[in-house]
Amino acid sequence: MKIAENDMPFELPLDRECNVIDFHPSGIWAIEKACGILSHPNRNGENKRVLLHSSYDFDLEKYHWVDAKGNEREFYLVHRLDSATSGLILGVSSFNVAEKLKAAFLNRDVKKTYFAIVAYNGRPVRPIWKDFLQKNPSKGKIRVTSGKTGDSAITSVSMQRKTPTRFGNLALLELKPKTGRTHQLRVQCANRKLPIIGDRTYGNFELNRKISKATKVQRICLHASKISFSIKVNGESIQWEAESAMPRAFARLLH
Repeated sequence: MKIAENDMPFELPLDRECNVIDFHPSGIWAIEKACGILSHPNRNGENKRVLLHSSYDFDLEKYHWVDAKGNEREFYLVHRLDSATSGLILGVSSFNVAEKLKAAFLNRDVKKTYFAIVAYNGRPVRPIWKDFLQKNPSKGKIRVTSGKTGDSAITSVSMQRKTPTRFGNLALLELKPKTGRTHQLRVQCANRKLPIIGDRTYGNFELNRKISKATKVQRICLHASKISFSIKVNGESIQWEAESAMPRAFARLLH
């Protein structure tokens, strides 16, 4: 749900497929982005769609611009969301609050919930997934290692729904990552033979083509649905939760 512009202190130069869905008076913004949009520009300067249409400072991890009234504006990113993934991403217009929220993400004090539609193999889904992830230098992909080398990746998992379809059995999973590794949820699902529908890197490519051709759903079915946290800034406690509705494409596949 998009909030009214007069509920915000100033307007963000957002991409047309991004909306502010919530705002906290401390300067925290909850933005809902579509799939295919980068959290921030690439360093190589590729002209791709990004969250905000403004300059970006890679060292300070912030967008900055001058608005129509001549005011200098800043918008700090406190975490990332894969370009292929839709849903919630947080930004902050206060440096002090941004530093506190970044620390909360680093300390795993922020609770995140994702939903994914996967090809279901019929096996029981364990409630906790623990893996070690490592980048494959030759392929540029993330993989699960056989030993305890790499970065620890932990996710809480809950089966929400199982649906027989003309494409085989599909399932809706609720995923709550305890860590924030690159492509964590996509790799962990694929490693358990539960590929996320529409994943062009780790998914079932033949199944993706069939579903895309028949339903016109041409995206990865992974959505960042909810973020909640509690932080203290200048002695004041901030407890907040933001939520993004499940995409319509998910309902089309699961009906």
